[in-house]
Amino acid sequence: MKKQLYLFTACLIAFFTGFRGYSQNKSECLSRQFVIDGAQLANQSYTFSKLSYFVSSKSLSEKNIDSAIIYIEWSITAIDSAIILATDSELMALDYANIAKKFATRSYKLLKACQQTTDVAVKKDLAKQATFYTANAVTDAYHASFYFKNCKVKEDKKDTASVIPSIAAKQPTKLDVDQNLFALLDEHLHQKTEEDKKEVLKLSAELNKQKDPAKAEKIKEEIKKLEKDEALLELRDKDAKAKLDSINVQIDKRDKNKASDAKPEETVFSKSMKRPADQWDKDILLDTELPMGLVYQVQIGYYKTLNASEIFRGLTPIMGKTMPNGGISYSIGMFEKVADAKQARDYVKSIGLADAFVIASFDRKKITIAEAAKLEKK
Repeated sequence: MKKQLYLFTACLIAFFTGFRGYSQNKSECLSRQFVIDGAQLANQSYTFSKLSYFVSSKSLSEKNIDSAIIYIEWSITAIDSAIILATDSELMALDYANIAKKFATRSYKLLKACQQTTDVAVKKDLAKQATFYTANAVTDAYHASFYFKNCKVKEDKKDTASVIPSIAAKQPTKLDVDQNLFALLDEHLHQKTEEDKKEVLKLSAELNKQKDPAKAEKIKEEIKKLEKDEALLELRDKDAKAKLDSINVQIDKRDKNKASDAKPEETVFSKSMKRPADQWDKDILLDTELPMGLVYQVQIGYYKTLNASEIFRGLTPIMGKTMPNGGISYSIGMFEKVADAKQARDYVKSIGLADAFVIASFDRKKITIAEAAKLEKK
């Protein structure tokens, strides 16, 4: 139904634009709105395909895949509507919109293949690939919106709202936050375990070549320590997975029984400052400028691969900064008060992400917490 509504709306607007003298600006505004809607729908698909990868329940995983397919179909249709309404002068916007559509289409095909296969391992792999392509579709659709004209014509607001379905932002509950943090912890521990295994292999190869008994003994001690650390990490990872499974079951039960007018439970991230309208309703922002003024964030950690970002969705907002060596440094939330940022940091650390700490910036320049505290008092 939503798919037909988008196509009908786009065709109707295109008709009136050509034959009834609608302004060029209005068409561009609607193109921008459609591509943002497409990004938001793709973001919903991302969430469901990601969940299907992490949940252990077969039936729940299949339901998540079904939902991911529905949302990515709607996303493709919305982006198509933006492309139909775009003008020839909006070349950059069209380029990014078409790239977003290609990624969304790839994701759709992978999700359909995931739906049809019975092999559990293949299902997980397809869901993971689909999640990656959907994330790219979200990023490029939002990028396209930069290049469509952002009109703020008061008389147009009513008409636009009546023809474009609104995509309400989901306020994360404590369960949603915990789900993402434990998924992050699981990924964090898994990566550290893999790094330790590689280091053990490297040291073992070095030990085989070492002829000096004293140096050989030192290498053996390092290997023994790493193996002990590895065993502890595996135990912590097992515990994180168990907690994540428990949270997934609770979320599934909540979503089945939750009343439509139920008020979301407040979290430490409810105090995140509102972002400017042009920063969209988006969960992850890569290499995006912060708002002007004083901003506190909780820095989570550094990851060498982009795959780690798959489990960040659901916390608002997540920002990633690409580092010179290719890794990404992630931070959570935007706070106006250091007390709120510290509360969020303490909560993140209580989950097990012990490296989390508060960072501050003023007018998009990094400053010390002491400098921020002085500015906050003014």
